[in-house]
Amino acid sequence: MIANIVLVVVGAVLVLVAFTDLVNTLVTTSSSTSRFADRWPSRVVAKIGFRLVRAMAERIPQDRPIRERLLATYGPFLLLVLLTLWVSLQVVGFGMIWAGVGGVKGVDSVLSSIYYSGVSFFTIGFGDAVPVEFVSRFGVLVEGFAGVVTTALVIGYLPTLYGAYSDREQILMTIDDGSGDRITPTSLMKAWAPDGDPAKLDARFAEWARWAAAVAETHGSAPMLRLFRSHDRRQNWITALGLLSDVAVRSQMVVGASNGSSYWFLRRAETLFRQMTVRADLGPWRAETRLTPVERDLMFRELYDELEQHGFELLPYDLCVEEGTKLRAMYAPSMEFLIDTMLCPRGFWAPQSMVQPMPSPDRP
Repeated sequence: MIANIVLVVVGAVLVLVAFTDLVNTLVTTSSSTSRFADRWPSRVVAKIGFRLVRAMAERIPQDRPIRERLLATYGPFLLLVLLTLWVSLQVVGFGMIWAGVGGVKGVDSVLSSIYYSGVSFFTIGFGDAVPVEFVSRFGVLVEGFAGVVTTALVIGYLPTLYGAYSDREQILMTIDDGSGDRITPTSLMKAWAPDGDPAKLDARFAEWARWAAAVAETHGSAPMLRLFRSHDRRQNWITALGLLSDVAVRSQMVVGASNGSSYWFLRRAETLFRQMTVRADLGPWRAETRLTPVERDLMFRELYDELEQHGFELLPYDLCVEEGTKLRAMYAPSMEFLIDTMLCPRGFWAPQSMVQPMPSPDRP
């Protein structure tokens, strides 16, 4: 009797944990930031799995395509692993319940109970094991329903997941300074406003502020999206977020753009960076990104002169240095942490193209 009770209790716990984890991962739209949330089976498996994949990827040279393919495969493969985990826990859990409750003809051991549970969960029904009591008959209906719901949730989740992934990725191709080389924040800023017009910067960042808000929402409610790599190794979305944040900081230095859409983009980007680094120890990266007064003045002096020569009307230099340093310190540690942790490329490259602008009187 005691053994039967233990089997029922343990089995019920397994089923409850598996189904709750399933719903919490695929249905719940709010992302918990408590430490307890990281103890759910799906998150434990995801963390351990990524550590293993990351360790293997670090041993592969960065210029080898297999390195990026390995990292890109992990996200979709994890979904299959989690489905297997949820199904296995429920099948074993229900099997332990049937072993403890009894009332199933043709079942005489725990292993045969798990077999009967699997047949019931997938609604196969060979007929070699049949419930003959009320509790077991009603229970098999519950298990069959759980199996249908589990399958439906996973199938229904896939279009949402890949839709959010597509929305995140397709706009990245518009980050282009026309060079075909690695894009710098200043080169992108010049390409967006070739005549130094701050209104053109504002128009660009209005679109990117919406993108950052959408990514924060989808990646907060579906954290698995963070493991889905960008399709092009040279155009990683995390690197793009850092690049755009640097452009936004430079835009804050421009008269007419400092309180525009670049300001709102930085606010959305801050939310996204903070959301992606919950409970992360950013201490080493804060120290790494902290500039000495000499380094800071050298960087801002060169940047200030370059933007001014391009035709931008800038705010006073001392104000740009002070505020620019504060703004970059807001996201730089998180950005460096994510790049190092996710093994993202350090740089964003423009799409390769042979298309060149037509000659004009003012541009030979």
